[in-house]
Amino acid sequence: FTVDVNNGFTAVEGLRVAVNIVPGLIPIQAHNVSIREGSGVALTRDLLNISHPFYASANIDFLVETPPQHGSIRYLDGDEDEISFFTWDEVKQGVIYYLHDSSETTEDSFTLSASVFEIGRRSEHFTIGVTIQPVNDEAPKLIHNTGLELVSGEDAEITANMLYSDDGDTPPEDLVYSIEPPTNGIVALRESPGDSIENFTQAQINHGEVVFVHKGDPSGGFTFTVTDGEHTSPLRHFLVMARQLTISMDSEEEELVVFPGTRQPITSKILKAVTNEDGDDITYAVLRAPRFGRLISAKSKNQFKEISSFTQAEVDSGSIFYEHQMPEDPFWVVRDSVELLLSSGQAQAMDHIVPITVSFYAENHNTSSQLWRNTGLEVPKGQKKVIDSSRLDASNLLSSVPESERATMAVMYQVMQFPVHGTLTLGDLDLPVDNPYFLQEDVGKGELGYSHNGDPEPPNDSFVFRARLNPAGRGPQSLAPSAVVLEETFKINIAGRRREPTPPELMTVDLLLEVLQGSTAVLTPQHLKAVDEDSSPSEILFTVTRGPANGRLVDTETREPIQKFTQDDVNSGRVTFVSDGSLATSFLEFTVSDGRHRTESHSLHIGVLARTLQLALAQEIQVRQGEDETLVTEAMLKASTGGPSEEEVIYTITNIPKYAAVMVDRQPTSAFTQSQIREGRVSVRFVKSTSPRDSVAIVARSRAANASAVLNVTVTPLVKLPKGKPVLPRGTTVLVGPGLLDASPLANKTKAMPTFSVTRQPRNARFVRAGGKEDGQPITAFTQRDLEDGHVAMEIQKDDGAGDGDQADKFEFVLRAHGVPPAEGALPFKTAPYDPSASYGAPILKVPSFDSTLPPSVPTTASASDRGSQRKPSVSRQRNLWAILIPILIILLLLLLAAALAYYLVRKNKTGKHDVQTVAAKPKNGEVKQETFRKTDPANSIQMSSMDAKEPDPELLQHCRTTNPALKKNQYWV
Repeated sequence: FTVDVNNGFTAVEGLRVAVNIVPGLIPIQAHNVSIREGSGVALTRDLLNISHPFYASANIDFLVETPPQHGSIRYLDGDEDEISFFTWDEVKQGVIYYLHDSSETTEDSFTLSASVFEIGRRSEHFTIGVTIQPVNDEAPKLIHNTGLELVSGEDAEITANMLYSDDGDTPPEDLVYSIEPPTNGIVALRESPGDSIENFTQAQINHGEVVFVHKGDPSGGFTFTVTDGEHTSPLRHFLVMARQLTISMDSEEEELVVFPGTRQPITSKILKAVTNEDGDDITYAVLRAPRFGRLISAKSKNQFKEISSFTQAEVDSGSIFYEHQMPEDPFWVVRDSVELLLSSGQAQAMDHIVPITVSFYAENHNTSSQLWRNTGLEVPKGQKKVIDSSRLDASNLLSSVPESERATMAVMYQVMQFPVHGTLTLGDLDLPVDNPYFLQEDVGKGELGYSHNGDPEPPNDSFVFRARLNPAGRGPQSLAPSAVVLEETFKINIAGRRREPTPPELMTVDLLLEVLQGSTAVLTPQHLKAVDEDSSPSEILFTVTRGPANGRLVDTETREPIQKFTQDDVNSGRVTFVSDGSLATSFLEFTVSDGRHRTESHSLHIGVLARTLQLALAQEIQVRQGEDETLVTEAMLKASTGGPSEEEVIYTITNIPKYAAVMVDRQPTSAFTQSQIREGRVSVRFVKSTSPRDSVAIVARSRAANASAVLNVTVTPLVKLPKGKPVLPRGTTVLVGPGLLDASPLANKTKAMPTFSVTRQPRNARFVRAGGKEDGQPITAFTQRDLEDGHVAMEIQKDDGAGDGDQADKFEFVLRAHGVPPAEGALPFKTAPYDPSASYGAPILKVPSFDSTLPPSVPTTASASDRGSQRKPSVSRQRNLWAILIPILIILLLLLLAAALAYYLVRKNKTGKHDVQTVAAKPKNGEVKQETFRKTDPANSIQMSSMDAKEPDPELLQHCRTTNPALKKNQYWV
């Protein structure tokens, strides 16, 4: 503002007064700073400044409100004590420093405040941020190196608990391991376990991407170093130990005991195999099926399926059964067995035999009788009925003694408790109570019977008996201590009064009889069952109206053809179908009658099960390299019975393929069917990129036949080869380029460079390097780029004994690329004598030595495969003449031009003027050095002067030549 000042005497007008407004808070300008790890920075006015001039000149103190966490505020003089305050003058002098503590940190900060105590002014708290620039000053430290233990032949992950290195100033993705090739396997990435690697990072280990694939010796490993880019650790060794996977049996019981005609579960007490590794399931493949039964698996309630392989898990769950099939002849004990092949992963497969005893001694809760037959009897009230062998038969007791003694023994029955509501008759007489014995022979003759006494309210009846063996033709004898005695009850059902007559009803739902080709099958109530409320099974009559075309019905005992039989005959197994050996299916037409009523015609379908399978399979199933999968067609695998109607065939895989997998609907499987092949649902693919081939062992099974085979699966190379067999000249070196081998389709598919490895060199040729320092050196491997750049050639030998004809030859190779399995291939070709006028399947780099006079530019590139068909003798001679004359004429023309040019230069040198003089070179060892020319110095030149014409001085003339001397070599006049 402006003021006027007056003291009464003098006045000062317009005096300007300036007012400087001081902020209430001290204004501070603070800047963040960036320093290297372990260094320091001065807190100068560039970082810490007071923006107002009033405070800039004041005595300001700075207080450290929050000290730095990874450093300290100190004086420049080296005092190690941290300071908690400093002054503004010390900042201006540059003696206050922030010092980093060299820790592996990237950020730090500290908080300050300023104050002027004289006037009581302060600033707000302000923070200075410090960015730490890391310095790679630490070497990697190996924290874990425990080694790896895995199952032989398998792969396992190398985890961070096994191999771990730490570097405080380097992230895991920059810690790189470099390894030497392992001695007992390869190190690979999980995504491509077949491709070995020599470098990986700690980050890949932490993420579970590095695996070790065991191959070879049980003990080994690899040596390695780890580096952060500047520091490298010492050489260390990572130990890899492989333990062999073994299978052993751990069953509690050694034998399976089965009651005849029943199914018995195969439990883990009978069949239990374990491995020395947890979590490895064991697969059982049936090598030899049981003779008197079959192995079945429970699919659902009361539904079973015959099987040829199963797992330990299925055994533990109780779903695997042995089902005994009753023979026609009685027996007491029979021995059976099943031979199994046990496999699990890489473990060595082992055989195991499960012994099976089928015996009437076996405990069975579902069967009350140990006799061959004890079915009981149904008798109408007040009537009499015969008890025959179909209802009571103890012939199986004879099988309990040696075969040599059976002819001298007979089956004897002793009635222990007689019927209450009727009597037993033997022949025409009642069976005496004091002599209650009868023989199986009496039963077989139909002499034993039961007569009901006609009670108005007839309850059921029964009698108790003992069956044993007795010497034939003799009375009851005392029993030996070891004799078999069976005591059982024969039940008799007494039918009540007759009701109104009703027609019989056929109860069988599935009218189907299956019989083995050329064999027999007994009809049972499962095939034919009719009931009638007012008729007994013996009164229900089946009448054949049309016999089967693929066999005949016979009486089981007499083998005589029959056209009529009863339900009782079916129940007793007295009706048998005999197959005529054909595979044709047919049917049996029949009616059912009870004597008063007759049903309409019914049909029993008779299917014949083939005894053998005809298996047709391709020599190999080829999977195209780079393709995801290949469908298995019936042209590759088909099983047929040879009959008019094909049975369903089930294929079971009995081994575990190492590199390939069979899939149904793109899912791995261990079984598939012929119908799935027909529908295009079965395929093969390679799941590991380490081998070009694999094999799959299969067992094809129909309802009654089986056949085994091995499917060979190979990878075919994705490479372009010339059509036909290219012709290459003998005694030359030809260029091998994409015209002969071209793997560019594989390179485009995999985005990687394919590599060819020659596994078999040609018989009369070899591969060599073309161009460069290694020109002409033999090679066994090259890449697609080598082919495209023209670095691969083939030297073809000159075979004098081959004559003028063509010779067949070939070479074999393995084509590899990243991410796909390797593939084996071959290129056949023909060699022929060299002809300059012919065209060949590859460019020629070097012709035979005897044609050295010919120019190297003869025509070589062609694609003809049949060289003989392209030659014409007259044309060949004409071409050969011009091929000789043209080069000679060109050479003569060049010689003439060179001669003319030389003549011109010589003439010019002889007639030209030169301002140089020759310095004679001193000969050394007979050689003449190059001439040296230099300009003439004018100061040393001889002055020319005019002379009067007069006679020459005679004395002078005697020192002068009168003729020019002859010039020597490299001399000329100047």
